[in-house]
Amino acid sequence: MKRNILLLILCFVGSIGVMAQTKSITGTVTDGTNEPIIGASVLEVGTTNGTITDIDGKFTLNVKPNAEIKISFIGFKERIIDVNGKASFRIKMDEDSEMLEEVVVTGYGGKQLRTKVTNSISKVKEETLKQGLYSNPAQALSGAVAGLSVSQTSGNPGSTPALVLRGGTNFDGSGSPLILIDGQVRSSLSDINPDDIESMEVLKDAGATAIYGARANDGVILVTTKRGKSGRAEVNLKAKFGFNYFNNSYEFLNAGDYIYWMRTAYKNAYVDDLKHPDGSGVKSWASLSSLTSATPYGTGNAYFASDGVIPLDGNETTSAIWSTMKYADNLAFLLDQGWQTMIDPIYGDKLIYKDTNIADFNIHTPAFSQDYNLSVSGGNDKGSYYAGLGYNKSDGNAYGNWYKRITFTFNADYRLKEWLTSSSSFNFADATWNDLPATQTAEANYFSRCLSLPPTFRGYNADGDILLGPNSGDGNQQYNFDKFIRDQNTDKFTMNQSFTIDLMKGLSLKLGAIWYYQEEKIESFDKDYLSSPGNTVTSRSSAASYDRTLDQTYNAVLNYNYQINKDHYLDAMAGFEYYDSYNKGFDASGSGAPTDDFMDLQYTSKEEGKRSIDSWHSRQRIMSFFGRVNYDYQSKYLLSLVLRKDGYSKLAEDNRWGVFPGVSVGWVSVRRNSWKAQPIYFHSVNCVLVSVLMVMSTKTL
Repeated sequence: MKRNILLLILCFVGSIGVMAQTKSITGTVTDGTNEPIIGASVLEVGTTNGTITDIDGKFTLNVKPNAEIKISFIGFKERIIDVNGKASFRIKMDEDSEMLEEVVVTGYGGKQLRTKVTNSISKVKEETLKQGLYSNPAQALSGAVAGLSVSQTSGNPGSTPALVLRGGTNFDGSGSPLILIDGQVRSSLSDINPDDIESMEVLKDAGATAIYGARANDGVILVTTKRGKSGRAEVNLKAKFGFNYFNNSYEFLNAGDYIYWMRTAYKNAYVDDLKHPDGSGVKSWASLSSLTSATPYGTGNAYFASDGVIPLDGNETTSAIWSTMKYADNLAFLLDQGWQTMIDPIYGDKLIYKDTNIADFNIHTPAFSQDYNLSVSGGNDKGSYYAGLGYNKSDGNAYGNWYKRITFTFNADYRLKEWLTSSSSFNFADATWNDLPATQTAEANYFSRCLSLPPTFRGYNADGDILLGPNSGDGNQQYNFDKFIRDQNTDKFTMNQSFTIDLMKGLSLKLGAIWYYQEEKIESFDKDYLSSPGNTVTSRSSAASYDRTLDQTYNAVLNYNYQINKDHYLDAMAGFEYYDSYNKGFDASGSGAPTDDFMDLQYTSKEEGKRSIDSWHSRQRIMSFFGRVNYDYQSKYLLSLVLRKDGYSKLAEDNRWGVFPGVSVGWVSVRRNSWKAQPIYFHSVNCVLVSVLMVMSTKTL
């Protein structure tokens, strides 16, 4: 009884101690005119503990006595305040005029002030891309855009993260956004130099994406590359370096502990000398024979041949892979080479062994990354230019794994006449890479099975040559590395030319053409390689593939903006676009070449079943008509209408055309009796209709 009372007292005192670690604070958040801000975020810095202000701008939050709180709200500068023992706060927020006047891209060259956008559009600025070293700019989007999931499922340098916006539209939660780089559709953000990017806009909701039709049902990512600005010429040189350390989530036994526990476990699992009551033998789960065989923990391994003089080679015989042996005087010299001894926990013999960490062979850590960029930009009242040259080399943690990218970008604008402006862009990207060793099928295998090789592996033979191990898949990945020739390369060219014709004040016509050419060349050749000690694969397989895609986009966009009077403003756009994508390629493979000195397919065997070849062709075309109207009354009441009609060549003739209308409205509430809007709350409702399907979403900032 006394013990129970004591426990209750201790629990009560402990709970008081926990409660004393936090304190309750209250506060009121207001703007520059002392009006309360509703829905402002109040967060304890470094934690997920937070709340929002109520209708009176007030909040209550339990925090640590020495905590810092961060207050943020759209349209205002973020504030961080030290609690410092205080219990009550009155916090005045300063307007972030830069953010309110921010210009966002809405598609097809359209731009709007942030305060007048009725749709959900997030802007990723250039500064976000500067904060790290990225081989793929999609990596920089992680945590930068609300509602955008960035899943980096591979540690392979140059790999493409999976992008899913707002949970995706497929039943399994997948579905990647439509990606456009300076108006050109791309399948991913691969082989793009982040240093060439000016900004990225993510169009999230139905009203924003309707302008791109059915292809934008998973959202849209608009990438705008840098262009020159009027002023003196600038030359910039940047260099970034990074180290990627391998995080080993496994903790393996050393060789001595491994031998002790494996031999003990096999001994304890041996029950052949036990009998059932009826006299029948108990079935054993293990045999003691492995304790004296040539196994990682067995004593049947040998260092010398039967003559006791010639050392055995672990690449030729399985009895020389593992180091565990009974100690003998003729093995004493191994102690000077780092080998160790121990007492056998089963039979009491003196054992000799070597402790090897297979990660020393299979893991490259730290992996070095380097990124260099040289750019030149400038301009005057007649034109501007930007040219950038980039180089990226990123090494992976797997042995021999790397990615290399070389890019060149040139963007120029020139006013040919007072009414005619030319805009030209050229982009080139060359990427080469080397994946996991050819004996590996997946990263999960490489970073688990290849690291779990028993630590009694010898690693080297008597001549100092590295050993393969038990087999090519689970063993030392350095051994066969130069036996697998891999040449993997992609080249991507983008050529963009447009002319903008100023027809009259507020009315312009833009005519544009984009050619995007992509080719992928992959060759492989397997020389004779060791699959296991004493067994060599001599199939000498060769393979080659070539894939080419040419995308052509032609469009004409008419823009009109007109300030009707001080209360009414109209911005309209109408356009036509034709998209043509043609893909073709082939692949071939063969085996049985008479020598591994040449990787050409012509040297492969002509026997039946030794060669194969295939080719493919595909084409798709999309013709589109689209338009958008933005109406603004007093910079307070906003209306946006969008309409797009697509014709898709891959659909049946009766179902080839589809119409995609979108409507969004917005209201900016103000707190001052002046025409200058100070957005405190922004409310919008938008919808898009596809045939009879209507999707609605709401946004409150």
